[in-house]
Amino acid sequence: MFTLHETRGGVHPPQLKDMRDYACKLIDAPKQVRIPLNMHIGGPCKPVVAPGDHVFVGTLIGDGEGLYAPVHASISGTVVSTDVEDLPTGAAAPVVVIDSDGKMQPDPELKPPTYANKDEFIDAVRASGTVGLGGAAFPTWFKMRAPEGKRFEFLVVNGMECEPYITSDFRQMMEHPDRVAGGVHRIAQALEIPAAVIGVEDNKPEAIERLRATIAENGWDDLVEVMAIPTKYPAGGEKVLIHAATGRDVPAGGLPVDAGCLVINVTTAARVEYFCQTGRPLVFKVMTIAGDCVRNPGNYLVPIGMSVRDIIEAAGGLAKEPRKIIMGGPMMGRTLTDIDCPVIKANNAILLLHDNAELADESPCIRCGRCMRACPLALMPFALDAASRRQDVIALDEHAVMNCMECGSCVYACPAHRRIVASIRTGKAFYRTETARLTQPKEA
Repeated sequence: MFTLHETRGGVHPPQLKDMRDYACKLIDAPKQVRIPLNMHIGGPCKPVVAPGDHVFVGTLIGDGEGLYAPVHASISGTVVSTDVEDLPTGAAAPVVVIDSDGKMQPDPELKPPTYANKDEFIDAVRASGTVGLGGAAFPTWFKMRAPEGKRFEFLVVNGMECEPYITSDFRQMMEHPDRVAGGVHRIAQALEIPAAVIGVEDNKPEAIERLRATIAENGWDDLVEVMAIPTKYPAGGEKVLIHAATGRDVPAGGLPVDAGCLVINVTTAARVEYFCQTGRPLVFKVMTIAGDCVRNPGNYLVPIGMSVRDIIEAAGGLAKEPRKIIMGGPMMGRTLTDIDCPVIKANNAILLLHDNAELADESPCIRCGRCMRACPLALMPFALDAASRRQDVIALDEHAVMNCMECGSCVYACPAHRRIVASIRTGKAFYRTETARLTQPKEA
């Protein structure tokens, strides 16, 4: 059904997938969780519980409207507060604090959803609280709604996991291939998508073989295909994967649906299937805890809202003091300055680094062009870097700053060690502010 297409750019950082053969372990429930109600792209949810309320695992604690994903309790216990707090991201949102009763009792009201048509299926996915678990955190149910006049021709499932260190998606494919393949098949059927492809980097042959065997055993070969894609970062980028699997390109400023594609992560598909089988919403997250500073690195099933500090302790504590703690991978992750911050739905790794944490000093750009050759979207990163630093909104527009997916390939390739992605992020914020100011109607 699908033919592999060559993609441009990309780099080959060390894979460092040392945790790939570590089976996922369940972390014991912490004494307290702090669950922000803005763990998704869109407006924050409003609390539907109050201090003193008893909640179970899976109890709805935050709901909303528009672009949102509902939020559920990840432990059983008593609600302590629902106050608005300033979060490490710089945003402010309600945070539901729950003290554990130590029982981890599931909500007795939970039951598998029923649906008879596409709209009812999308409503069921909304109720699950599922968001993009590859890191984007876009509400999955909202993504499943094709705009008027457009339709999904392909379901493209991202099993690439091309960031160094991270192996949480790999463990899902190895330990729960039935959930992954079943979720893909269920979503394609429910949304009436005629063909689905699971893209997996060819450095994961065991996962490819296991998924193919599961699909064949269930007779889903006519709908779902597993494609081995050459290992290269960022082969898991949404636009890059669409081109590799279908040969189509998402237009500048467009969305995957403009190329006829719905793109989801393999773990997202697995969570949708798990919810449809059990009725249990998204309250745990598989995370890779790695680096040279943690005593017991591995892949862990973590309650959402658990603090990074508690997770480190559950993984044996520190063997040595980290110079840098990263939430996510080294290419696109963000440095943590507060380890008391909670894990949210989009988090898939915590890296605690000492030996590999030092960055070389920046030096002036030498216009060598390596960043351009590395960019998978054919942008000019050196020009965006310069325009961002001098706050040149016209140049930012001309060089399509908003098309940058911040993959970090340019930074990896740069011999001058320019902080290009950090600069572009600042440039994007400036560009958004300036375009809003310049386009808003003038007062009479």
